Amino acid sequence: MLDDLFDPLDAEVYAHIRDIDDGRALGVRETTPVILVSVIKLFIAWEFRCRVAEGTIDPATPIRVTAADRLGGTGTAGFRHDAHIAVGDLAGLMMEVSDNTAADVVVRHMGAGGLRSLPARLGLTGTRLIGSPRAILEELARDLDVNDLEALAPVLASGSVSTAELRGTSVWDPQRTNASTPVDLTRFLEHVWNGPPEVARDVRGWMRRQLTGRLARLAPSEVVAHGRSGSLPGWLNEVAVWEWPDGRRHAIAVFVRTSRPNFREVERAMSLAALRLTEKLSAGNA
Repeated sequence: MLDDLFDPLDAEVYAHIRDIDDGRALGVRETTPVILVSVIKLFIAWEFRCRVAEGTIDPATPIRVTAADRLGGTGTAGFRHDAHIAVGDLAGLMMEVSDNTAADVVVRHMGAGGLRSLPARLGLTGTRLIGSPRAILEELARDLDVNDLEALAPVLASGSVSTAELRGTSVWDPQRTNASTPVDLTRFLEHVWNGPPEVARDVRGWMRRQLTGRLARLAPSEVVAHGRSGSLPGWLNEVAVWEWPDGRRHAIAVFVRTSRPNFREVERAMSLAALRLTEKLSAGNA
């Protein structure tokens, strides 16, 4: 159903779509484990916002973000100076600009135990949550014999590490890193959309403001899209919910493993795949 979009790109797709309201679903390799990369931030956001609703975390609590916390990248991860930021705003930066340092700080503030137990509490049997971005990147640095995280970023940016080498690391292995399946991910999105209203409202709002969405690039302009993407050399991922003017709500997960640095072409194919999934699901309801 989707392979014709990705085979010419030397890529393999794992995808699933679910109608949030009536439960109809379809997919391609939807039960195959996939690595989450920054899609982990959606789970972090949900657990954090649930803690706020329970009253165990005050989102206004100021957190000092220092050089020791920074990983490099967007948001606080790329700050040049120390800053005090409310933990609730760090959660927003984590989701909206995929701030890795913000994700680490939020997890540290609330504790990683709740994040790790979240899949079991929600019945997501194909999902494993190990830790925040720093924990995963530290494993990658060890696998590549890089001294520390400061040295890792230029190594990855230089292209000196091949896709084949990356595939041998723990970050690429769903058994050793944050991982899920497309079917679990759409089930989780269904839970988010139907969850406690005040919690769901904030998580949906963060997803709506994501700056680097992929799936909605070719979506009709009347679609309201919410997303959370992730990437690693050789992987491009996104989960999303599309809300249609007629009331349909589609939870979509598209994960792609590619052996070539053809990310622009793959991203376009991902959006085409999302369109095809929505059309096929809707046709089944005609």
